[in-house]
Amino acid sequence: MGRFLTEKELIEGLKPSGFIQNGDPQCAEGIKYDFRLSSQILKSSFKRPIDASRLSEREKGDLSIAPGEMIFVLSEERLNLPGNVVAHLSPKRKLSHAGVLAIGGFCVDPGYKGRLLIGLYNFSSTNFPLIPGKKVIAATFYELNHDEAIGAAHPEAAIEDFPEELIRMIASYEPMSIKSVADLVKQLSQELESLKTEIRSHEDWYKRFEQSLDLHNDQIGKLTTGLLAEKEARSKGEDAITSAINKLDGSLSWLRGAAWVLVGVVAMIAIPILLAWIEGKIKISP
Repeated sequence: MGRFLTEKELIEGLKPSGFIQNGDPQCAEGIKYDFRLSSQILKSSFKRPIDASRLSEREKGDLSIAPGEMIFVLSEERLNLPGNVVAHLSPKRKLSHAGVLAIGGFCVDPGYKGRLLIGLYNFSSTNFPLIPGKKVIAATFYELNHDEAIGAAHPEAAIEDFPEELIRMIASYEPMSIKSVADLVKQLSQELESLKTEIRSHEDWYKRFEQSLDLHNDQIGKLTTGLLAEKEARSKGEDAITSAINKLDGSLSWLRGAAWVLVGVVAMIAIPILLAWIEGKIKISP
Protein backbone atom coordinates (compact mmCIF):
# COMPACT_ATOMS: atom_id res chain seq x y z
CA MET A 1 0.00 0.00 0.00
CA GLY A 2 1.31 3.48 -0.90
CA ARG A 3 2.32 6.10 1.70
CA PHE A 4 3.24 9.78 2.11
CA LEU A 5 6.91 10.67 2.27
CA THR A 6 8.10 11.96 5.62
CA GLU A 7 10.10 15.13 6.40
CA LYS A 8 13.26 13.06 6.66
CA GLU A 9 12.66 11.55 3.22
CA LEU A 10 11.89 15.01 1.79
CA ILE A 11 15.18 16.40 3.09
CA GLU A 12 16.92 13.34 1.68
CA GLY A 13 15.24 14.14 -1.64
CA LEU A 14 16.88 17.59 -1.66
CA LYS A 15 20.28 16.10 -2.46
CA PRO A 16 21.69 16.84 -5.95
CA SER A 17 20.57 13.41 -7.11
CA GLY A 18 17.21 13.66 -5.29
CA PHE A 19 13.68 14.31 -6.62
CA ILE A 20 13.62 18.01 -5.47
CA GLN A 21 16.53 19.88 -7.05
CA ASN A 22 17.71 23.36 -6.05
CA GLY A 23 15.61 23.05 -2.90
CA ASP A 24 16.01 24.43 0.64
CA PRO A 25 15.80 22.19 3.75
CA GLN A 26 13.97 25.01 5.59
CA CYS A 27 11.08 24.60 3.16
CA ALA A 28 10.49 20.99 4.30
CA GLU A 29 8.01 20.72 7.14
CA GLY A 30 6.26 17.53 8.23
CA ILE A 31 5.07 15.73 5.10
CA LYS A 32 5.03 18.83 2.85
CA TYR A 33 7.53 20.91 0.98
CA ASP A 34 6.95 24.61 0.15
CA PHE A 35 8.00 25.58 -3.38
CA ARG A 36 9.41 29.08 -3.78
CA LEU A 37 8.83 31.81 -6.34
CA SER A 38 11.70 32.11 -8.83
CA SER A 39 12.86 35.30 -10.50
CA GLN A 40 11.28 34.14 -13.80
CA ILE A 41 8.00 36.08 -14.13
CA LEU A 42 5.56 36.54 -17.03
CA LYS A 43 3.54 39.74 -16.57
CA SER A 44 1.34 41.61 -19.08
CA SER A 45 2.96 45.01 -18.52
CA PHE A 46 6.30 43.60 -19.72
CA LYS A 47 4.73 41.68 -22.65
CA ARG A 48 7.48 39.03 -22.30
CA PRO A 49 9.15 36.94 -19.59
CA ILE A 50 11.48 38.85 -17.30
CA ASP A 51 14.22 37.92 -14.86
CA ALA A 52 13.48 39.90 -11.70
CA SER A 53 17.08 39.46 -10.53
CA ARG A 54 18.17 41.78 -13.34
CA LEU A 55 15.79 44.60 -12.38
CA SER A 56 16.94 47.66 -10.48
CA GLU A 57 16.00 47.99 -6.82
CA ARG A 58 13.31 50.52 -7.72
CA GLU A 59 11.87 48.21 -10.38
CA LYS A 60 11.91 45.31 -7.94
CA GLY A 61 9.99 47.47 -5.45
CA ASP A 62 7.33 48.17 -8.11
CA LEU A 63 7.02 44.52 -9.14
CA SER A 64 3.57 43.36 -8.06
CA ILE A 65 0.29 41.81 -9.16
CA ALA A 66 -2.32 44.53 -9.70
CA PRO A 67 -5.94 43.99 -8.56
CA GLY A 68 -7.71 41.86 -11.15
CA GLU A 69 -4.44 40.87 -12.83
CA MET A 70 -3.14 37.39 -13.52
CA ILE A 71 0.55 36.60 -13.91
CA PHE A 72 2.57 33.40 -14.34
CA VAL A 73 5.65 32.31 -12.44
CA LEU A 74 8.05 29.40 -12.40
CA SER A 75 9.16 27.61 -9.24
CA GLU A 76 12.71 28.03 -7.96
CA GLU A 77 12.88 24.25 -7.48
CA ARG A 78 12.97 21.65 -10.19
CA LEU A 79 11.33 18.23 -9.81
CA ASN A 80 12.87 14.93 -10.84
CA LEU A 81 10.20 12.50 -9.72
CA PRO A 82 10.80 8.75 -9.84
CA GLY A 83 8.22 6.58 -11.58
CA ASN A 84 6.55 5.61 -8.29
CA VAL A 85 6.13 9.08 -6.65
CA VAL A 86 3.29 11.53 -7.29
CA ALA A 87 3.10 15.11 -5.94
CA HIS A 88 -0.11 16.86 -4.81
CA LEU A 89 -0.01 20.67 -4.76
CA SER A 90 -1.98 23.08 -2.55
CA PRO A 91 -1.83 26.93 -2.38
CA LYS A 92 -0.28 28.50 0.69
CA ARG A 93 -2.84 29.75 3.21
CA LYS A 94 -1.09 33.11 3.57
CA LEU A 95 -1.36 33.59 -0.19
CA SER A 96 -5.13 33.06 -0.08
CA HIS A 97 -5.47 35.36 2.92
CA ALA A 98 -3.72 38.09 0.91
CA GLY A 99 -6.36 37.75 -1.83
CA VAL A 100 -4.23 35.83 -4.34
CA LEU A 101 -5.45 32.65 -6.00
CA ALA A 102 -3.03 30.02 -7.32
CA ILE A 103 -4.18 28.50 -10.64
CA GLY A 104 -2.89 25.45 -12.45
CA GLY A 105 -2.69 21.67 -12.27
CA PHE A 106 -2.44 20.42 -8.69
CA CYS A 107 -1.31 16.89 -9.40
CA VAL A 108 2.19 16.17 -10.71
CA ASP A 109 2.44 12.76 -12.37
CA PRO A 110 5.14 10.21 -11.50
CA GLY A 111 8.27 10.55 -13.58
CA TYR A 112 7.80 14.31 -14.22
CA LYS A 113 10.99 16.31 -14.68
CA GLY A 114 10.98 20.11 -14.72
CA ARG A 115 9.75 23.20 -12.90
CA LEU A 116 6.25 24.05 -11.69
CA LEU A 117 4.32 26.59 -13.77
CA ILE A 118 1.93 28.51 -11.53
CA GLY A 119 -0.69 31.15 -12.36
CA LEU A 120 -1.39 33.80 -9.71
CA TYR A 121 -4.58 35.87 -9.82
CA ASN A 122 -5.09 38.86 -7.52
CA PHE A 123 -8.77 39.11 -6.57
CA SER A 124 -8.15 41.67 -3.84
CA SER A 125 -8.33 45.46 -4.18
CA THR A 126 -4.63 46.08 -3.44
CA ASN A 127 -1.35 45.28 -5.17
CA PHE A 128 0.39 42.06 -4.16
CA PRO A 129 4.20 42.32 -4.14
CA LEU A 130 6.18 39.71 -6.07
CA ILE A 131 9.23 38.68 -4.08
CA PRO A 132 11.51 36.00 -5.57
CA GLY A 133 12.24 33.29 -2.99
CA LYS A 134 8.85 33.70 -1.29
CA LYS A 135 6.95 30.46 -0.60
CA VAL A 136 4.08 30.19 -3.06
CA ILE A 137 2.74 26.61 -3.12
CA ALA A 138 3.04 23.50 -0.97
CA ALA A 139 3.45 19.90 -2.11
CA THR A 140 2.97 16.51 -0.48
CA PHE A 141 4.63 13.48 -2.05
CA TYR A 142 3.03 10.05 -2.18
CA GLU A 143 4.94 6.89 -2.92
CA LEU A 144 2.87 4.46 -4.98
CA ASN A 145 2.86 0.71 -4.48
CA HIS A 146 3.79 -1.57 -7.34
CA ASP A 147 0.25 -1.94 -8.74
CA GLU A 148 -0.44 1.82 -8.53
CA ALA A 149 2.86 2.67 -10.23
CA ILE A 150 2.04 0.41 -13.18
CA GLY A 151 -1.19 2.27 -13.90
CA ALA A 152 0.23 5.78 -13.33
CA ALA A 153 -0.29 8.42 -16.04
CA HIS A 154 2.52 9.31 -18.39
CA PRO A 155 4.14 12.62 -17.29
CA GLU A 156 3.83 15.81 -19.32
CA ALA A 157 6.80 17.32 -21.11
CA ALA A 158 9.31 19.02 -18.88
CA ILE A 159 8.80 22.76 -18.24
CA GLU A 160 12.00 24.77 -18.04
CA ASP A 161 10.65 28.06 -19.39
CA PHE A 162 7.31 29.70 -20.24
CA PRO A 163 5.51 28.08 -23.23
CA GLU A 164 5.37 30.18 -26.39
CA GLU A 165 1.55 30.11 -26.57
CA LEU A 166 1.39 31.47 -23.02
CA ILE A 167 3.79 34.30 -23.91
CA ARG A 168 1.63 35.25 -26.93
CA MET A 169 -1.49 35.20 -24.78
CA ILE A 170 -0.03 37.40 -22.04
CA ALA A 171 1.28 39.89 -24.63
CA SER A 172 -2.32 40.84 -25.55
CA TYR A 173 -3.77 40.31 -22.07
CA GLU A 174 -5.47 43.29 -20.44
CA PRO A 175 -6.23 42.78 -16.75
CA MET A 176 -9.51 44.02 -15.33
CA SER A 177 -9.56 44.80 -11.66
CA ILE A 178 -12.38 43.91 -9.29
CA LYS A 179 -12.79 47.63 -8.64
CA SER A 180 -13.27 48.24 -12.36
CA VAL A 181 -15.90 45.52 -12.47
CA ALA A 182 -17.55 46.96 -9.35
CA ASP A 183 -17.52 50.44 -10.91
CA LEU A 184 -19.00 49.02 -14.11
CA VAL A 185 -21.72 47.21 -12.15
CA LYS A 186 -22.43 50.42 -10.22
CA GLN A 187 -22.65 52.39 -13.45
CA LEU A 188 -24.98 49.81 -14.98
CA SER A 189 -27.12 49.88 -11.82
CA GLN A 190 -27.36 53.67 -12.02
CA GLU A 191 -28.28 53.51 -15.71
CA LEU A 192 -30.88 50.85 -14.94
CA GLU A 193 -32.34 52.96 -12.15
CA SER A 194 -32.38 55.97 -14.46
CA LEU A 195 -34.16 53.88 -17.09
CA LYS A 196 -36.71 52.75 -14.49
CA THR A 197 -37.28 56.37 -13.47
CA GLU A 198 -37.71 57.37 -17.11
CA ILE A 199 -40.16 54.52 -17.68
CA ARG A 200 -42.10 55.52 -14.57
CA SER A 201 -42.07 59.13 -15.79
CA HIS A 202 -43.44 58.01 -19.16
CA GLU A 203 -46.10 55.93 -17.41
CA ASP A 204 -47.10 58.95 -15.32
CA TRP A 205 -47.22 61.06 -18.49
CA TYR A 206 -49.40 58.45 -20.21
CA LYS A 207 -51.72 58.38 -17.20
CA ARG A 208 -51.97 62.18 -17.16
CA PHE A 209 -52.54 62.19 -20.92
CA GLU A 210 -55.24 59.54 -20.53
CA GLN A 211 -56.89 61.53 -17.75
CA SER A 212 -56.71 64.67 -19.89
CA LEU A 213 -58.33 62.81 -22.79
CA ASP A 214 -61.09 61.54 -20.50
CA LEU A 215 -61.66 65.09 -19.26
CA HIS A 216 -61.75 66.44 -22.82
CA ASN A 217 -64.12 63.67 -23.88
CA ASP A 218 -66.39 64.53 -20.95
CA GLN A 219 -66.31 68.23 -21.81
CA ILE A 220 -66.98 67.48 -25.49
CA GLY A 221 -69.89 65.25 -24.46
CA LYS A 222 -71.35 67.97 -22.30
CA LEU A 223 -70.87 70.54 -25.09
CA THR A 224 -72.52 68.19 -27.61
CA THR A 225 -75.46 67.65 -25.25
CA GLY A 226 -75.77 71.40 -24.76
CA LEU A 227 -75.69 72.05 -28.48
CA LEU A 228 -78.35 69.43 -29.11
CA ALA A 229 -80.51 70.97 -26.38
CA GLU A 230 -79.94 74.42 -27.83
CA LYS A 231 -80.82 73.17 -31.30
CA GLU A 232 -83.99 71.55 -29.99
CA ALA A 233 -84.91 74.70 -28.08
CA ARG A 234 -84.33 76.86 -31.12
CA SER A 235 -86.33 74.48 -33.25
CA LYS A 236 -89.23 74.69 -30.80
CA GLY A 237 -88.89 78.48 -30.67
CA GLU A 238 -88.96 78.82 -34.42
CA ASP A 239 -92.13 76.65 -34.54
CA ALA A 240 -93.85 78.95 -31.97
CA ILE A 241 -92.89 82.11 -33.85
CA THR A 242 -94.15 80.63 -37.12
CA SER A 243 -97.48 79.76 -35.46
CA ALA A 244 -97.80 83.25 -34.02
CA ILE A 245 -97.05 84.84 -37.39
CA ASN A 246 -99.64 82.62 -39.03
CA LYS A 247 -102.22 83.67 -36.45
CA LEU A 248 -101.27 87.32 -36.93
CA ASP A 249 -101.67 86.98 -40.69
CA GLY A 250 -105.16 85.53 -40.14
CA SER A 251 -106.10 88.37 -37.81
CA LEU A 252 -104.83 91.01 -40.24
CA SER A 253 -106.80 89.43 -43.08
CA TRP A 254 -109.96 89.58 -40.97
CA LEU A 255 -109.29 93.16 -40.03
CA ARG A 256 -108.76 94.10 -43.67
CA GLY A 257 -112.06 92.48 -44.58
CA ALA A 258 -113.84 94.23 -41.73
CA ALA A 259 -112.32 97.56 -42.74
CA TRP A 260 -113.65 97.22 -46.29
CA VAL A 261 -117.14 96.35 -44.98
CA LEU A 262 -117.03 99.38 -42.70
CA VAL A 263 -115.93 101.61 -45.57
CA GLY A 264 -118.84 100.26 -47.63
CA VAL A 265 -121.37 100.92 -44.87
CA VAL A 266 -120.04 104.42 -44.31
CA ALA A 267 -120.20 105.08 -48.03
CA MET A 268 -123.81 103.91 -48.22
CA ILE A 269 -124.82 106.25 -45.43
CA ALA A 270 -122.66 109.23 -46.28
CA ILE A 271 -123.31 109.41 -50.05
CA PRO A 272 -127.14 110.00 -49.79
CA ILE A 273 -126.59 112.60 -47.09
CA LEU A 274 -123.98 114.34 -49.20
CA LEU A 275 -126.24 114.30 -52.24
CA ALA A 276 -129.15 115.73 -50.21
CA TRP A 277 -126.95 118.53 -48.87
CA ILE A 278 -125.75 119.41 -52.34
CA GLU A 279 -129.29 119.44 -53.66
CA GLY A 280 -130.42 121.79 -50.89
CA LYS A 281 -127.62 124.13 -51.64
CA ILE A 282 -128.65 124.24 -55.29
CA LYS A 283 -132.30 125.12 -54.48
CA ILE A 284 -131.38 127.97 -52.23
CA SER A 285 -129.25 129.60 -54.82
CA PRO A 286 -131.16 132.39 -56.97
